[in-house]
Amino acid sequence: MKALINKTAFVLFVGISLFLLQAAAFQMKAYALESYKKSYLKGLEYKENGRYEEAVDEFAKAISKKSKEKKKIRFYGMRYGEYMPHREKGICHYMLQQYRQAAMELEISLSEVPTDKAEKYFGLAKMELKKLKPEDIIEVVKTPQELKNLKQAKSVNRHAVAVIIGNKDYKNRDIPPVNYAVSDATRVKECLIRTFGYREGNIIFRTNATKGTFENTFGSAQNYKGTLFDYVTPGKSDVFVYYSGHGAPSLESKKGYILPVDGNPNNVSISGYPLELLYGNLSKLKAKSITVVTDACFSGATLFKKASPVGIIVKNPLVALKNTSIINSSAGTELSSWYTEKGHGLFTYYFLLGLTGKADVNKDKNITMKEISSFVTDHVPYMARKLHSGRKQTPTFKFYNQSQVLVRYK
Repeated sequence: MKALINKTAFVLFVGISLFLLQAAAFQMKAYALESYKKSYLKGLEYKENGRYEEAVDEFAKAISKKSKEKKKIRFYGMRYGEYMPHREKGICHYMLQQYRQAAMELEISLSEVPTDKAEKYFGLAKMELKKLKPEDIIEVVKTPQELKNLKQAKSVNRHAVAVIIGNKDYKNRDIPPVNYAVSDATRVKECLIRTFGYREGNIIFRTNATKGTFENTFGSAQNYKGTLFDYVTPGKSDVFVYYSGHGAPSLESKKGYILPVDGNPNNVSISGYPLELLYGNLSKLKAKSITVVTDACFSGATLFKKASPVGIIVKNPLVALKNTSIINSSAGTELSSWYTEKGHGLFTYYFLLGLTGKADVNKDKNITMKEISSFVTDHVPYMARKLHSGRKQTPTFKFYNQSQVLVRYK
């Protein structure tokens, strides 16, 4: 009888232990699944207390983990509520007087789950934007519907790092503005977060960058360890660099330069940021992969009124590396065109459109370098001829492996 009692007690002990272990495992799983909710609720708390910058960071974390908005979602037990991180982030941007970012986030929210609250603040943001110049307004308000259909990344790329720069307004009055540079940069950032799975805190986003900004970000000729270098986790970070703005050649050396907003094409070898320096410093990063995308022409055709376009000469140490891809909107002495109807650079528009899934020919939810290059080169040259009276524009792609996957999406 005693043995039977002991056996029963042992079985009961084992049963309770297994139950507790299963409960603990379930709780751990639930905790992992609830992480995006925790960031969202923390963001709401910061927002309620007027700590809008901190709220923006928390909503960005929530978006990086779960971007899709829902009208009803369970939080604790029987507690339900809305999950609207884009809407709440947009409102915080509005309160911080960051109207472009506010309109962008609220526009996404309205496209997913329309609400009166989002509509109200989107209207307020547009009213503020109307106080700006017309070319500034179009950057956010007239986003093409087809570019809103961004795919959700298959997973978060925790160590990925990006630099996105849009140079629109130049201090030298003789340099024409690049009307859609900020619009291009803003949409590329959104695509990196949603489709590439980059975390917003790992993206260095700059508009109207000076030479000092370029040197601080990418390093100088004397010291290659700029801000980007500090962001990279050796062997784990995919690095993505995007630039939209003017480029310029040195008429003497034929070398190419990115033109900062405080630069002068007439002394670009002094006031510009050399492409060779950019590529050289990037090659010193111990990154998992490096992708450089530029929507700029470097011929000087729009900057030098009394000089012929120049085909630049660039020594590019990145080309020798097996983990790099170099993409530019045009080749040689060609111009990089705008797509005014869409409010974007022509190249950037089709690059982004391809990443919405249009370039995924075999529909395997992976977009390779071959697929995106084929999609862009199928469309840009034709549309440049059609929109700009026969203008020639040929995007260039240099990559080691055409099967390299650029994005994986759900």
